[in-house]
Amino acid sequence: MNKRIPISLACVLLWCVPTVNADIFWNGNVNEDVFNEANWDLSASSVTTIEPNVSIEDNIQVGPGPFTFWPMVPDLSGQKRFQIGDGNVLNLISGDEMIDDFCLCYGMFVTEFNESVGGAPGSTNGPTVNVSEGFLFAPWFVVSDTTVNVASRGTAILGASGNPLSRSVVDLSPDAELAFMDESTDDFRTEHLSKITVSGVPAVEGSNLLVEEIFPGAMFVIGIPEPSSITLTLFGTLALLAFRRK
Repeated sequence: MNKRIPISLACVLLWCVPTVNADIFWNGNVNEDVFNEANWDLSASSVTTIEPNVSIEDNIQVGPGPFTFWPMVPDLSGQKRFQIGDGNVLNLISGDEMIDDFCLCYGMFVTEFNESVGGAPGSTNGPTVNVSEGFLFAPWFVVSDTTVNVASRGTAILGASGNPLSRSVVDLSPDAELAFMDESTDDFRTEHLSKITVSGVPAVEGSNLLVEEIFPGAMFVIGIPEPSSITLTLFGTLALLAFRRK
């Protein structure tokens, strides 16, 4: 049974992340590689190549599909970025069919080990990533003045330790989910809590934000406002990511 909140209702309740018109569209025709231009429809854009660490100067859309392959930033030598130009937007839009029974997600954009999504180094007017209801956004890092908006029942998971949310911020809608796979709750409170808002309001633990360690000493999750649904979804999602990264 599809238990997602209907998109129309979510928008009425102002829980829906806004999207913008895009000119670059994922088609996933060949494989998962985001840097293979054959996986993109570039016909409406002046952009002709998608390369690591090179800003994509246009708005981008992944979803709703269906696709044979959903996008992944591959594991390349050194740290590489799927780099979005200043002021541009990456819209991640769920489809109608569940694409993986483990993560309970309807769309997916992930990175392999040590790779990132975000703006150019030194950016002060960075990009925006909009994560829709039912979509899994799982980069190792988010970098360079990027704003990530996560809609109700959307999920963002950051895989790195140290500074996985580097010079960037996350805004969560009610019942959105955010997890860190290699940060302690103390580290989160010290380093990342100030980077989180809930519906545009600064996050306050115990008020508009739940902080919960789900794997001892390693991972914790932030969710609003139903801890039971958060735990169910995140356990499945984290299990999937752990399997993919072995």
